[in-house]
Amino acid sequence: MSSSTTSGPGPNATATSAPATNIPAADRVRSPFLDQLGLGVRLALTSGRDGWGRLLLTACGVGLGVALLLFTASFPGIVQHRNERLYIQNDTFRDEDLPTPGNRTVLIATADTTFRGTAIRGRVVQPEGPDAALPPGVAAYPPPGRMVVSPALAELLKDPANQLLRDRLPYPVVGGIGPDGLLGPGQAGYLLGSDRLSLDAGAARVTSYGHFSPPKPMDSRLILLNAVGLTVMLAPVGVFLAAAARFGGERRDRRLAALRLVGADRRMTARLAAGESLVGAVLGLVVGAALFLLGRRLTGHLRLAGFSFYPEDIAPHPAIAAAIAVVVPLLGVGVTLLAMRRVTVDPLGVVRRSGPGRRRIGWRLALPLAGLALTALALALPAQYDPSGIGSTAVFNSVQNSRGSLLVASGVLLMLVGVCTLLPWLVEAATRRSGGGVSWQLAIRRLQLSSGPASTAVSGVVVAVAGAIALQTLFLGVSASYEDRPGPRAAVGPYQHSVSFPGGGPQADRLADSLARSPGVQAIAAYTEFALETPTAKLWELPSVRIADCAVLRGFATLPDCKDGDAFAVRGRTTRPDAGSDAPAAAAKPGTTVHAAFFRGDGEPPSWPLPAVTATVEPVEGADPHGRLGFGLLLLTPGAAPAAALRGQPATVLVAMAPGLPDPKEQLATDVMAIDPQGLAGSPLDRAVDPTYLAVKRLLTAGSAVTLLLVALSLLVGQLERFREQRRILGVLSAVGTRRRVLGLSVLWQTLVPMALGMLLAVVGGLLMGAVLQYTAGLPFALDWGSMLAMSAIAAGAVLLTTALGLPQLLRLMRPGELRYE
Repeated sequence: MSSSTTSGPGPNATATSAPATNIPAADRVRSPFLDQLGLGVRLALTSGRDGWGRLLLTACGVGLGVALLLFTASFPGIVQHRNERLYIQNDTFRDEDLPTPGNRTVLIATADTTFRGTAIRGRVVQPEGPDAALPPGVAAYPPPGRMVVSPALAELLKDPANQLLRDRLPYPVVGGIGPDGLLGPGQAGYLLGSDRLSLDAGAARVTSYGHFSPPKPMDSRLILLNAVGLTVMLAPVGVFLAAAARFGGERRDRRLAALRLVGADRRMTARLAAGESLVGAVLGLVVGAALFLLGRRLTGHLRLAGFSFYPEDIAPHPAIAAAIAVVVPLLGVGVTLLAMRRVTVDPLGVVRRSGPGRRRIGWRLALPLAGLALTALALALPAQYDPSGIGSTAVFNSVQNSRGSLLVASGVLLMLVGVCTLLPWLVEAATRRSGGGVSWQLAIRRLQLSSGPASTAVSGVVVAVAGAIALQTLFLGVSASYEDRPGPRAAVGPYQHSVSFPGGGPQADRLADSLARSPGVQAIAAYTEFALETPTAKLWELPSVRIADCAVLRGFATLPDCKDGDAFAVRGRTTRPDAGSDAPAAAAKPGTTVHAAFFRGDGEPPSWPLPAVTATVEPVEGADPHGRLGFGLLLLTPGAAPAAALRGQPATVLVAMAPGLPDPKEQLATDVMAIDPQGLAGSPLDRAVDPTYLAVKRLLTAGSAVTLLLVALSLLVGQLERFREQRRILGVLSAVGTRRRVLGLSVLWQTLVPMALGMLLAVVGGLLMGAVLQYTAGLPFALDWGSMLAMSAIAAGAVLLTTALGLPQLLRLMRPGELRYE
């Protein structure tokens, strides 16, 4: 008996040895961490209809934020693809070594125009051989007098209201321009065939399309504006992602607190919460990727701030996309764990739904103070030299460079986070006392018990408005350098428009006569002007020459007498707005052999001797709308310069239009291109704004609009989730006879109180941030109260609108049936 029990193969021996030898290896090394994390995932997926509804709202909320982050991550790729397309379109650049005519050469000339604010890229082409390189996106060269157009221009030409454009481009359309030859689907462009191009007429000879041109360095102030703008636009996204991770947080906290009371330790509770949060975050990543792909497809039909993009050009950078895929779940888990403090410390209070303890303000104030410290650190960086600056602008503030801008942007981010964290404390402090009507008391009591969800609902709006006010304040200071510059002096003569005909110098009078016969043209003045140079003298040491007949020259200067062959030197201070008043007089001796500078004609520029000056004359102030009358200018009659000197030079025709025309600028541009497709009409008296500044302004405006749309959608999703959280309370109140009007007003007060406090905090915080940004950037202090009030009103309207859109869901929940508990 004993033998069989201790050493034999009896059943007792087998029973005692099996647990030690037959346990699978996977079970022996299984981690409790993974078990508890998996349990949290199962709790999220098996919580019934309520659990799936919560997951759906969380996935939608996280997905909206992820989609915007993916679009932001696509920005480097968008810039790269756009630069490649710009490289392709840089086709009229002339190298010093001009190719000789051959089978592969093409003559190409610029024929751009603008129609009612829409820029139209035009090129006139003339292949010189059978093997001439084709422009990108074009299957074959159009015959002379025919053109191929982009889809956007084809739509403009079909519009019945655009008769002037059809008159401007009356050529038959024989084909289209594909995506390879366009910056985007919204770019209007055309390619016109010709057989009359020449180098002397302003064309260039090329053997291929595309020329590398180093990008112009961006102004240091625009770098700072971009960095702050990007931070301001992305900060609300982070706030909303954190808020979306807490959807259904109250119910989750009560469930985890119950597990805590029955014996779960803090680590297990945290792992269960992390598992539940991971499910919503991962589903949000999937929804965000789907929204991104859908939005990318729609971008082909949209114009964003005047720009358009092909969907294939919009792709997130792989490293940034991978970071988003990692950071978003970690953010959801981190926010959940931070909110778990009360569950682990006071689980019984969570189950009983007792009010939380008072929030502390110390660490909340530390965040904006740390942001101010970072901004001060950026200001302490050594100043740098900007080679693109002029005079005093060459040395700029240390904030206005890449390192300084990064520090300032980080400081702004900390200040915005500080504003967000101050809101719950402010709502709690403002709702400690109650009173008033029934709806008001219900709302205040709800805020006293749990002000976190209500504050979280508007925190994204608060951050967006505070950042927008700070950005607008900085933008106001930066824009003063671009939009408040003194414009051209008002012309006292009749001419307000100017037309340039490339290579038209020898035919200036003929071109002017043709233009004079156009309807609406009252007066014209034609001349040819170009700078001079010699092998030894510097460009600024020689005068520019303006060649015209005596009748035209009398409009620019007070001439004692004039006959063909005379030459006049202009005396007096320069009237050019971009030159200083101490500009020196140009000195050149008569007989000096000169030739045209920047010559673009065929061969070498003709050389000729400077004529003797007949008289020194006074300019007529304001007679030239270009403002180029002053020192360094010689007025020559045609007989004072050889006819060959005009070869390859542009002709300028000043134009006065008859008053009362419905669209004089568009009519003039149409008349000019009817004479010569290369002719370009402009208005020198119009203020010109830096195109880079305009692009930054438009992109920031569009980005702010997209961010506001995201915030509005996030408010709606958050509102629906809050109603789901409160449905049992609403069911109880409805069951005991509370009027729907009272409950509706109560919900409205729960939104209005945090919103009003949030707007106050946003305005104060935004003004302080804006003032700090202007000071650190060395800009004059200025405020735009109108824009500030408009942004606050739009944000408040978005909150009220989303609340109103959630009322149908609220009314549906106001019934006793919602007391049912699954």
